[in-house]
This record gives sequence, structure tokens and C-alpha cells, in this order.
Amino acid sequence: MNPQPLLNNPILQRELTSRLRSPNALIALAIVALVSCGLVLMRWPAEASIDLVSQGSIQVFRPVTYAIAIAIMMLSPAFPATAIVSERKKGTLVLMLNSPTPPWMVYVGKLLANVLLGVLLFSVSLPAIFACYAMGGISITGHILPLLMVFLGMAFQYSALGLWVSSRSQSIDASLRWTYSILLFLVVLSIGPSVLVGKLSGIYAWIAQALTTLSPIPALQQITGALGQSKSIGISTGWVEYLIMCAVSTIGLAIATLYKLHPNMMDRARDAGKVIEAKESSWFRRISYLVDPNRRKSGIPFWLNPVMVKEFRTRKFGRLHWLLRLIAVGAVVSILLTVVAATGTVNWGVDRIASSMVLMQIGFLLLLGPSLGANLIASEVESGGWQLMRASPISPWRILTGKLMSTFLTLLLLLFATLPGYVMMSYIQPAIGGQVSNVIISLLIATAMVTILSACVSAYSKTSAAATAGSYAVLLLLFAGTLLIWLGRGNPFGPVFVERALLINPAATALAEMKAPGFETFQLIPKGWYVGLAICAAGLIVLILRIARLTRPE
Repeated sequence: MNPQPLLNNPILQRELTSRLRSPNALIALAIVALVSCGLVLMRWPAEASIDLVSQGSIQVFRPVTYAIAIAIMMLSPAFPATAIVSERKKGTLVLMLNSPTPPWMVYVGKLLANVLLGVLLFSVSLPAIFACYAMGGISITGHILPLLMVFLGMAFQYSALGLWVSSRSQSIDASLRWTYSILLFLVVLSIGPSVLVGKLSGIYAWIAQALTTLSPIPALQQITGALGQSKSIGISTGWVEYLIMCAVSTIGLAIATLYKLHPNMMDRARDAGKVIEAKESSWFRRISYLVDPNRRKSGIPFWLNPVMVKEFRTRKFGRLHWLLRLIAVGAVVSILLTVVAATGTVNWGVDRIASSMVLMQIGFLLLLGPSLGANLIASEVESGGWQLMRASPISPWRILTGKLMSTFLTLLLLLFATLPGYVMMSYIQPAIGGQVSNVIISLLIATAMVTILSACVSAYSKTSAAATAGSYAVLLLLFAGTLLIWLGRGNPFGPVFVERALLINPAATALAEMKAPGFETFQLIPKGWYVGLAICAAGLIVLILRIARLTRPE
């Protein structure tokens, strides 16, 4: 195959040039380089010697590996998730598909532009990786080359995922929301079936192991020498299986996206509306309009915040049927997890079951919270609705509380949906009743943090897409970044520094209270509560000042 047409792809050149000129891309590259090199410098030996059998370099190599993997997970899907839907909204997608450039070249250009950006992202960390190699205990063929191949596979898979979702989305924020939702399933939730049926055999065990190959976590654990931890919970896949699944999933997503990029698929019928007969406009209809609940919504009581009611009635996830679906999913998963563990399918204790439920709840908060909170203010500013709201007689404080409560109550319902699982665990082991109460308090603080921080990002963003991506980045950095420091406990981070870093993470506070593996020695309550409440208070002050500025007459 002649690579010259591929290199001369105009879509590739345009996409790559525009993204490299973005200040956000330069900031992301600088952060990845500084973090990876900083982790190595903290553990760099004072003497000019190396140790070929020491595990010290592995203990530094592991947090560096996970730091780069988290950066790829956070940044790689963002650009492709908006690549196609933004072209459609601007009206340039149809022109592009009807140009002499074939659709497959359009797709390849957008895919390779994002993959090359991902390669650039983990290439800035190569000095840190080879510094670990210079420390001894790490080989090029056994560690570095497999790691780079896994990073490349992640860049291809997540780029193809973002383009596939973008080709089927109607708005940029919805595309980002669904992309990160599916990404959470690929990375974390795909491991769950293998853990639950790890001791079984047959077709169910085979399906569970196949789903596990979608996640890069087992591959990274094998490369960094932590495969024993995976095998202890029933995971037996490695980086070879992950690369095979990356290739299969990337090709499948590419075929599905190219099917949607056909010019004929862009033609969408416009809704003609309903045809109303003349007899429906009679005097009887006019009178029944005043009392018929199907004809007219009930008024908002004086004791309810009208902004909160407006949010619940207009957004998709505020509708009753969506809330009931979310509550049902959370309740069923929590009870199923407790029942499966209690019946002996997996040999877990109550503490480990509770730790899994905490991770599930935090996953739900990180999945749904940014998509709700990021649209509170940015979407109003982008659509022009903020001008109407500012001209209304509603005070800025009432606007702020209404929007915050609409998100907080939704997340609170989702949090309470998992309480039946905790009730069952308290029934199985009554001694953990106090621990369960402390865990619930920690999760309430986590819910408030997710709501306030997402709203802060939304208040300082001009578009809902930027607010959604920024909210996911901030919250993942807060929750996953501190766990990355916990992963490097002992080398290069000391126990005091790790404990102080975990204080800002309510999820770590809940895990420490339930004595999760690796958190037994940390005492984070009540200091973790105070730090979390302080973060919420500081974010609320920043948000109040910003809302006061936005509602000020021009």
C-alpha cells in the first residue's frame, strides 16, 4: 500500500494542525511530562549505581504507567467524541462527504489525527520510562515495548469509540457523556463479570473472560508485575489478549462509523408535526384546557424553586422515567452484588463487598455527575437562555440554589438506590452498622463535591462541550489522581504524604472506613470529612462570586 495518499490526507493535516495549536493540548502534554518525570525524580537513587534484580524501579514504574494510562483515558476520547457531531452542527459534514474526498479518508484522517496526538501524549513520558529502565529491574522487551503497544492500542480503541459515538449523537455534550459512559464500562465494569464468575466454568466464564480483555487494567498489571493481584480475583488475561481485542473492537467500530458516514445516511426526515382537526378548536376544548392535566401542566407552588423545577422538566435525565431507571439499576446491582458474594460464588468478606459497592457508587457519581453539573450554566450561556434568566425577577442566589439542588437531588436518589445492599450487609454482620453510617456520610460529601465542582467548571466555560470535558477531567484528577498516589505508597511516596493526599478524596475515606485491601492502615475520619466540606465551601464561594458576576447588568 502506498502511504503517500495517507500522508497527504487533507482531513488529517487539518485536524492535527488545529489540535496541536490548541493551548489545551500543550497544557496536557506539559502536565503529563511533569508528572511522569516528577514521579521518577522522587525515587532516583543518590548513588550512581543500578540494581538488576531490585523491585524499586518496578515500584516507580507502576505509578508512572498508570499515570500515563489515566491521561490517555481522559484525553483521547474527548476530541473524536466531538469531531463528527460538531461538523454536523456547523453544516460542514455534508459538504465534506460530498467532496471528492471519499468517506473512508475522512474517517481515517480524523482517527489518525487523534491517534497521533495520543502518541505524542505518551511520548513526552518516554524520558521517565527509560529512567526507570536505567534504574535496573526493567527490560525493554518485557516491559517497555509491551507497554507502548498497550498505549497505542488504547489510543486507537478510544479514538474509534469517540468517532462512533459522535456519528450517532445529536449534540456535543450528549456525545461526550455517552463516550465517557462507555469508556467507564470498557475500563472498569467489564472486569466485574469475571470477578463474579471467576470460579465457574462453561460459557459464562468464557464470556466473562472475553469481556475482561476489553479493559487495559489486566494488561497493565501484567506488565508492571502485579498479575498476581488479578489472578487472586479470577482475572487471567494479559496484554496480548488486550491488543487482540483492541484490534477487533477498533475495526468493528470503524465499520459501524463508516456506515453512518455515507452521504445518504445524512438525510433525515423532518417531523411534519401533528394535524389537528378544526373541531378540536371548539369552545369545549378551550374550557377543558383549564382543568385537564393532559392539556396543561400544574403550576409551580410558591415553596418550590422555579429554577429547580425548570431543570427537572427540561433536561433528559430529570424526567421521572429516567430517574426510576437509574434507581432501579443501582438497587438491582447492589443487591445482586451482595447476594452473589453471600451465596459463596466468590469468597469475599463483608468488608470487600462494601468496598466494591463504594467503587460502584463513585463510578455512578463520576459517570452522571459531570454530565448534569457541567450543563447547569454553560448550556444556558451558550443557548442564550441565561440572558432571559438574568432579566427575570429571580434572585441570583435562588438561581444558583435551584440549579445545584436539581443536580444534587438526582445524584442523591441514585446514591440512596444502593442502600438496600448496605441494609443486607448490616443484617449479615450487625457489627459494621457504624461503619456503614460513616460510609454513607462520606458518599454524601462526595455527591456534594461532584455537584459543586462540576458547576464551578460550568460557570467558567463558554460551551457545554468544554464544560463537560473539563468536569470529567477535574473529577477524574481528584478521585483517580489521589488513588494513583496511593498506588505509589512506600516508593516513591511516604505514608504521611499518601494519607494527606487521600484526605481530599471522599471515596478513599469510605474505603478506609470499610478496611478495603490496601486501606487498612489509614485513619481518614473525621479529617477527610472536614477537608471535603472545606472543598465544598470553597467551591460554593467561587460559584457565588461567579454567578453574581454573570447576573450583573452589562
